[in-house]
Parts: sequence; C-alpha cells; structure tokens
Amino acid sequence: MILPKKWQLCIVLFLATTLNYLDRQTMSILAPALQKELHLDNVALGWLFAVFYYAYTFSQMAVGPILDRVNLRWAFAWAVFLWSVVSALTGLANGFVALLIFRLSLGVVESANWPAGMRVVARMLEPRERSLGNGIFTSGTSVGALVAPGLILGISAAFGWRWAFVLIGALGAFWICGWILMTRDRKLMPVWREPVAPEAAGLAGQWRIFAGIAKSPRFLPVLAVAVLVNPCLYFSVNWLPTYFAQQRGLAPGRQMGWILTAIYLGLDLGNIACGSAILALTRWGSGVQRARRIVFILATVAVVCCATVPILPMAGAVTALVLVNFGLGIWVAVYLTMAQEVSATHVSTAIGILSGCGSLAGALAMWEVGRVTQQTGSFAIPMSTVATAAALAALAGWVASKESRKLVPA
Repeated sequence: MILPKKWQLCIVLFLATTLNYLDRQTMSILAPALQKELHLDNVALGWLFAVFYYAYTFSQMAVGPILDRVNLRWAFAWAVFLWSVVSALTGLANGFVALLIFRLSLGVVESANWPAGMRVVARMLEPRERSLGNGIFTSGTSVGALVAPGLILGISAAFGWRWAFVLIGALGAFWICGWILMTRDRKLMPVWREPVAPEAAGLAGQWRIFAGIAKSPRFLPVLAVAVLVNPCLYFSVNWLPTYFAQQRGLAPGRQMGWILTAIYLGLDLGNIACGSAILALTRWGSGVQRARRIVFILATVAVVCCATVPILPMAGAVTALVLVNFGLGIWVAVYLTMAQEVSATHVSTAIGILSGCGSLAGALAMWEVGRVTQQTGSFAIPMSTVATAAALAALAGWVASKESRKLVPA
C-alpha cells in the first residue's frame, strides 16, 4: 500500500528533523570528551549550548517572513546543505572560541527547519490530522536523540570525536537528493509559495503582519507554552549526557549509550502517541481542543516526575526520565499544532516568532543550568524547574485550547 503524498512528505520532513537534531546533538553527546580534551568546564559548556540557541532564536524570527516569500522547496534544500556543512566543519575546532563560532553558525542555518516544515504540515493536512503530522515530523527530534548516542559514540570510539562531526554532517547530502526528487510534483506548488497580499510589501507591511499575529487570541497563551516547554526539551537533549557522566559516574561508552537511547525512545513514543491519541479521541466524539487538553494534562503528569530523578537510584532515575521524555514528546507535538493555528495566512512568520521566543528562553536556560550546576555540583534545581515549567505550560495550554477561539487571518 502506497501512502498518500501528504504522509510521504511528513516522513521526509521527519528525516530532515532527524538530521537537524543529529547535527546539533553531536556536541551534547561528545561533551564529556570535549570537556576533557579541550579543558572546558560546565560554564563553558553552558555557553556553547546557549550560543546555539541565541543564534537560533533571532534567526527563526528573521527566517519566517523570508520563507513566506520564497520558494520553500529550494530554500529548505539550501538550509539542510548549509547546516550539514557547518556540522562537518565543527570537527576542525581546536578550542572554545572555534566551537563557539561553529555553534553560532549552526544555530543560524538550522533555524529554517521548523518554520518550513510546519508550514508544509499546515498546508497539507486537515486540522484533526495535524497533531499526527506534527508528531511524525517532530519525532525526528527524538529519533535523532535516540540514534545519536550509539551512532556518535560509535564513530568517536572508532575514528575520534572529530570524525563524528564530519560523518554526521555528510548525511545531509542524501536527504537533499531525496527531497528534490520527492517534491517535483507540480500539484505541490501552493505548498512551496505562500500568496503574498499587496499590503504585505515593504517594512511597514511586515510590521502589520506582526501586529496582526500578535492580535490573535491564541498568540499570548501559545507564546507562554513556547517559552516554558522549549527549555525543558533543550535541557533533556543537551544536559542528560553530562548529568549521567557527572552525577552517576558513567563514562561515554556503551552503557551511557544504551541509557540515553532508552530515555530518548520515550521522547519518540510521545511524539507519535500525541497525534494518535487526539485522532482516536476525535473519532470517539471528542472536540479537537478537548482532546488536546486530555492529552497534554496526562503529559504534564509525566514531566513532573523529573523533580524526583536526583533522589532515585539509577534504575528509577532512568525510568523516570523515560516518562519525562514521553511527556515532553507529547507536549512538543501539541505546542506545534497550537502554533500553526495562531495565523491562518502567515504560518512560517508566526512560527518563527513563537519558536524564536521559545529558543531564547531555552538559550537562557542552558546558560543558567551550566552556572547552577557548576556552583552547586547538582542537577536538582534544573530538574525541579523542568517539573514546574510543565505545570505552568499546562495552565497556558488550557487557555490556548478553548473551543470558542477562532483563527485570526493575520
């Protein structure tokens, strides 16, 4: 049975997101080795994580309006090419400054993935299908996190950490070839080009678009969800390898690889479970927004388990983190669907603003985790903060998911 084109495209977007997270997570997985060889403490590591998100933040805000105006098919291909090259070049780094430059550059060029991919999902799928489409698309984050430990640590063990950056970056070439072949159908032209209204021309027109998006009744609550959920996800994918090395005494190797694989499998399952559960609930008669509420409340309960991790034995901590990541996977898919509905006519622009703000919050959080853990020698405060942020996100999500709210055609 051949899948409809819309679901085939979701799978291609999933592969792009997988590459996106493999490239950015290479440094996270190799952090213990980089700290040892290049003499980096947790504060320096926090800056390396944070600078990526600072660049990612402001680039997303800029790239959204650009993607709404250009041919998305070719723009997406160029974005993947550029982030693959930057990832490969990171293997040449010889110290903190070089790593900082490469991480900043990677943040700039990876910023196109979500504004581009989410517009494709919004244009191809019906509202009740979008949570599943977003789940497939964004599960690349968790699959990237899932395969990264074994793949990256395996390459590093065989050839050295520098070759891990080079070989992971080289994978982008295969995706670009597949994307160009897959998207040749002329029927997809409305997906690649957004209709630009005459009043949108020029800087004044762009400010009117921003103002229209900000007036959407969903904008502020979805913005709150973005700035609360993104730092939780970034903590999980960036700091857990360092947590297990420093707090649990694990060396980078097979045991850590298996543990991280199990934890990030939870993230992947959460991404898919979200859309599947919402589709099932709507088929059983529930409204779309009510179904989302049920799903993200259950996800919040799972994420709150993060506060217990520091006091649990190893097996309990790993189990709790699997649950936490399962909940985060659900939350990310719900947030992306909410973000797509803030604006009916400028999807990439709205997502660029929301995701950019979420990434800025994530950048500040990554720096703060480095500072706090360096001072206290413990991850208890960051993990308790993740639990608190999830609870607050549930409140914001409840407001954002009122059935009576309508899309504002910003």
